[in-house]
Amino acid sequence: MTIRTSAAALALAVCFAAPAAAEFPERPINLIAPFNAGGGTDLLLRGFAPHFEEAIGSPVFVSNMSGGSGTVAASALSGQRPTGYQMAYMSITVSTIQPQIKNVPYDVDSWTPICSVAASPTLLFVNNDSPFQSMDDVVAAVEAEPGKYVFGSSGPGAMTHLTTVAAFSGLGILDKLKHLPFRGSGPAIKELTAGNIQFFGDTEVLMQRGDFRPLMVFNDERLENYPDVPTAAEVGIEAPLNELYLWGGLFAPAGVPEDVVAKLAEACETAVNSEGFQEFATSSGTVINHRGPEDFEAFFRSQYEDNRALIEAAGL
Repeated sequence: MTIRTSAAALALAVCFAAPAAAEFPERPINLIAPFNAGGGTDLLLRGFAPHFEEAIGSPVFVSNMSGGSGTVAASALSGQRPTGYQMAYMSITVSTIQPQIKNVPYDVDSWTPICSVAASPTLLFVNNDSPFQSMDDVVAAVEAEPGKYVFGSSGPGAMTHLTTVAAFSGLGILDKLKHLPFRGSGPAIKELTAGNIQFFGDTEVLMQRGDFRPLMVFNDERLENYPDVPTAAEVGIEAPLNELYLWGGLFAPAGVPEDVVAKLAEACETAVNSEGFQEFATSSGTVINHRGPEDFEAFFRSQYEDNRALIEAAGL
């Protein structure tokens, strides 16, 4: 073979060679908040996204897809290709409770857990101009006028619902109140501000967005920012209803390649530990709780099993 024919053969081989695999990520990454804008999950994810974008080195945008107490977004995501470009920030309720109480197209095996980010205790709170100063006031008023007072939630089975159910069933007055579900925490707190509902339960990050007064916290100890607010146990609520934590993290559809998982997980850890997100967490009351892929998957699967007891206790 002459030098000329060898060169021609090499050129032909180059032309027909498969293109090199693109380095992940090569396009924007979508982080889905499965609730309306303005709720606790949405606020936390938007606080996290800029730092995740910087760490991953590609544009990151947040989109909202509400409905079904988070199951609309989760159901849609579970049917996507496992590329790593579509993820959702899913909480304890969306990932472990809703699929056990509703007919949805996903279950414990539908996901590639990427990382956990936060685990914040929930609080029961009222408007700051509410006449209720304590849970004793609430119990007395509800028992005096059954059916008058209304508690809201971001949807049946959501952590906001479980918080209020735990509060009022734990004190023996659940059957004397009305429940008004909304499509997300944002619309619900608007109605709380307007006085159309009297009680709501969510995390400190959301409560601080309005002029609200906490009555108790579902934590094992009082919060540093609210040392005068009693724990649920202190007001007489017994286990397993006395501690509720709204944990959440990034989930992708099952089957994401290991090298992509590794890059996403590394970026998540960098973002969580960034000065900017640490400052956000401090100012918003977000309790950071980071786990990598293996630890998060083990935790998620154990929570899926353990929360069956919570579902039964809440009557769901």
